[in-house]
Amino acid sequence: MGTELGAIQYDTHTLEDYEVYDNQNHLLSNGIFSIAFDSNNLPWIGTYGGGLSHLNGGQWSHYNTPQGLNDAFVYDIEFNKNVLWLATWSGVNKVKGNPGIRKNWESFTVESTNGGLIDDWVYAVEIEADDKIWFGTESGISSFQNGKWSSFDHNDGLGAPYEMVKSDNQGIMSLFRGQHHSASPSIPNLQTSDYRPNYVVSMLLDKKNRLWIGTWGGGLSMLDTHTQKFRNFTTKDGLPGNFILSLEPDKSGGLWIGTNNGLSRFDGKSFQNFSAINGLKSKFIFSIEATSDHSLWVGGNNSLIRLVLDPETGLPLSLN
Repeated sequence: MGTELGAIQYDTHTLEDYEVYDNQNHLLSNGIFSIAFDSNNLPWIGTYGGGLSHLNGGQWSHYNTPQGLNDAFVYDIEFNKNVLWLATWSGVNKVKGNPGIRKNWESFTVESTNGGLIDDWVYAVEIEADDKIWFGTESGISSFQNGKWSSFDHNDGLGAPYEMVKSDNQGIMSLFRGQHHSASPSIPNLQTSDYRPNYVVSMLLDKKNRLWIGTWGGGLSMLDTHTQKFRNFTTKDGLPGNFILSLEPDKSGGLWIGTNNGLSRFDGKSFQNFSAINGLKSKFIFSIEATSDHSLWVGGNNSLIRLVLDPETGLPLSLN
């Protein structure tokens, strides 16, 4: 589990068996942006200012700008066979093979791609089965395949129109203060803006090759990667909030959505929302993780809860 005070590894069957990794214990930064596991089930940790860390058999390795990392802020980590893709705040890195070898690192920035990558502030990476790579940035989304780039933004349909979300977004930024944005710089460059439809905070590619995109105040966008057409969902469609902070599929085909105003599950037709009345401890849902035992772990402001899902319906049986 990633927090602003380090990463926590613990046995979910007991509260006593855990270890904290922070800048006093192996990591180079306490701020944890992302945790991903490779094909050997070994963890890779993207940090705020401490680069990329990897644990292998009790041995830690750290990778930062001297090794080839674009910068020390690693927001997302994705694996594609033996290739590691990293979203940073200075573009994208591709690492093929041993990351300890400098020549295995490749950098993609707005400048180096001649504008193919739409923005250097990159927050999300998703990979299609045919090796097309999608990047979510502050200025929209970009795709890369066989040396060719394509980009999409609000002018192409990303994010709902302002008039559709204006009334529901009013006053939201004041609620973020002390919850995530103003207390932590992990979502920068927003100041007091309650509508940035090109600002991609979260992203998920589903089994139907639809790219779900969480925007800052512009609701949830879905891009059909075949037709390249967008569909947008907002509070007017049943979402609890228009700031989409996290996305996660479950084993029953549902899509879980973390927002500024609670948790939601989309079954393809409608949204079912969950809030404090259902046992949530936070309005702001920053991370969601579904596990093989039909648990859904939900991270909010100063809280972590476990939902036990019905294997048939995908809906919660209980909250822990």
